[in-house]
Amino acid sequence: MPWFSPPGPSRPATVSVFPRSGERGSVGAGVLLPGSRVLTAAHVVNLALGRQNKYDAAHPGKETVLRVRVGGHWQDARVMVWIPVRERTKLYWKGDLAVLELPHGLPPNLVPPLWRPVTEGLAVCAWHPAGRAEFSLARSQVVAVDPELSFAVVDGSENGATIQHGYSGGPIWCDEDRAVVGIVVAQLKGDEERPHHPDQVRRRSWCLPAQRVSEELAGAGAAHLLDAPHDTDEPDTSSEAFDLADILNRKVDSTKELAKCGREVAKKCGLTHPRDRSAPSVEEFARVLLTYPRALAELTRVLSTAKPGAVVELLDVGARIPHCTLLTHAERKRLTTLLESLPHQIIATVPALVHDALPDVDLPVSLLTDEAWLGPDSAAGPLEALLDHLERSRRAPATERPRSPLLPALVCLVLHVAAVTPDGCAAELVSWCTKVVARTQGSQAALEERLALARALAYSLRASKRHAPRLLVRLRRADGEGDTCRFTLRMWRRETTEWQRVRVDEEQARDIAGTAAKIFTAASLLWRTGMRPIVELLLDRTDLDLNPHWWKAPGPLNTHRTLGVEYPVVFTCPELVEQGSDAEFLRERKKRLGRGTLVRIEASVSSLDEVYGRFAGEMDAVGAIVGEVDPAFREVVVQYCLAAGLPVVLFGRGEQGWAHAESRLAGIPPTMLPEAVREYRRDIWTRPAEYVGRPVLAWSDDNGPLPEDLYLGDPSEELA
Repeated sequence: MPWFSPPGPSRPATVSVFPRSGERGSVGAGVLLPGSRVLTAAHVVNLALGRQNKYDAAHPGKETVLRVRVGGHWQDARVMVWIPVRERTKLYWKGDLAVLELPHGLPPNLVPPLWRPVTEGLAVCAWHPAGRAEFSLARSQVVAVDPELSFAVVDGSENGATIQHGYSGGPIWCDEDRAVVGIVVAQLKGDEERPHHPDQVRRRSWCLPAQRVSEELAGAGAAHLLDAPHDTDEPDTSSEAFDLADILNRKVDSTKELAKCGREVAKKCGLTHPRDRSAPSVEEFARVLLTYPRALAELTRVLSTAKPGAVVELLDVGARIPHCTLLTHAERKRLTTLLESLPHQIIATVPALVHDALPDVDLPVSLLTDEAWLGPDSAAGPLEALLDHLERSRRAPATERPRSPLLPALVCLVLHVAAVTPDGCAAELVSWCTKVVARTQGSQAALEERLALARALAYSLRASKRHAPRLLVRLRRADGEGDTCRFTLRMWRRETTEWQRVRVDEEQARDIAGTAAKIFTAASLLWRTGMRPIVELLLDRTDLDLNPHWWKAPGPLNTHRTLGVEYPVVFTCPELVEQGSDAEFLRERKKRLGRGTLVRIEASVSSLDEVYGRFAGEMDAVGAIVGEVDPAFREVVVQYCLAAGLPVVLFGRGEQGWAHAESRLAGIPPTMLPEAVREYRRDIWTRPAEYVGRPVLAWSDDNGPLPEDLYLGDPSEELA
């Protein structure tokens, strides 16, 4: 008879289905099946693939990858069973099932739920896949079951959320039976027989009953997928299980103490235990520590004062257990509460703070680039996913100096959040970090050192607000012409004085949309200073006729985002600057941008000698405005100005309307031109009939040296 006993799950594991890119929020939910598989609705898969028709019957293909999160664990899933929608009417349909296969196993505490038949009158509930039960718990009652078991209607109560978009594919759960009785399919929009009161319609939904799920899977030859695997009850022979049992044998050296630890861990992990004075065996206790992600943290909480040596040994073993988490249940809840109380403008900067706090910790790109970070109502999802991941990223140095003491990676991030947070909230975040470090037997001096580093960086960011943050992009054409061009990318970001290499596959050739999407992603992480970052493009001489300002990347709801409308986009050509005879003049003229003047190159100018005559010997001539000269000659003029050492060259694309744009921009001080040109492009977007010019800006200021590794020949060279 085991000493620890699970009471049965109070709810099934949260399953969320994401687009294959992982860059947007979840599109639906799912139910965990035995054998590391997930059941969801076929129309959820279609939404994840971005198909125009969510009821598309075409098989997605066995190699198609979807992003799935099960209880905080991310995996790339493939479609194993496909049962598309059929016999669809306005209100109901059949089919609409898909089974996704997960390539990697899940922690043993993520147990597939039981299935029970649905009956009328049953009290049920459902959860949004974001997993935030206090906001997304939808309580309902089964009010009708189709005689052929094609569907069941659930009617929501007045308490809790309503089943709506995003719940599809998720479980209809019966608390009384602790089992799944169906999966959510759709919100009920009306009835063929009679109309409903608007409130009633809003709260009515329909699900695919468990009986029908079983029949549909059987029809596809997959009924066995609902069967629970045979439990062999074999002992765990892993080295981690042996080491944990050994530590308990040596450090928890009395039955009374072992029983006390067992009761505390059971209480916090939702397990039951005997009410007598018995204690678990060390082997069974070790299995619990391996099975429940927070069990080891809860045990270290009990032992932290009396047995600090045991805590250190336990945490060393825990670092080898992939699903073992850093925090106790109370610590995680407290951290979530503190972060939720912060203004959204601070939460939106968390992806950028990760770069400062954890430059050497490898994180999935999708965690930091999810568009949900930008919305006040949607940032909670990616924040929770980031916390989940960092709880499993063990340690990071307190400072950059050699042999610096290590701190938990999550603590390092929270200290950097505290450094940019108002005083009251900052003190509570620091206090939380102090308690976690004390429990894990970490160095309080290291914590103070990291906090001082975070505050110094936050101060330098505030002090540098007069300088816009930068994203430097080295674009090289891989192949193609015009709209079919493909490019390789190398990128650097800078917020104060130091350049940081942006992690991106520098050998991959991307089309224009893919290139723009990568630049958008990197630029979005530079917003935390409260200033719009400047996107600086380094182009080859042969690519100066590119027009990246109008490059488009996918936006929400099938819209597009345009690079030069959202960000100031400027460019230069390192080849021309290096080879130009007046490279020294470029450095000198950069220093005069604040008081310098722009020389106008009129349409009457027909030779480079005349261009030279406009600014020769005039060091206050910091740039040129190229008028409506012949387009072929304009290209030559722009190249000449860059080579001659002018940091500012303003000109137009196309042959019409440039005079209007020229007159609007000619009086702008040179230092303000990047933002002024961006605003003009935005006005073109909203009022194309009035703003007809197409301004382009070659521009560089006196903002420090370029990255040292800018001219590395091998794009695969290791990142700094």
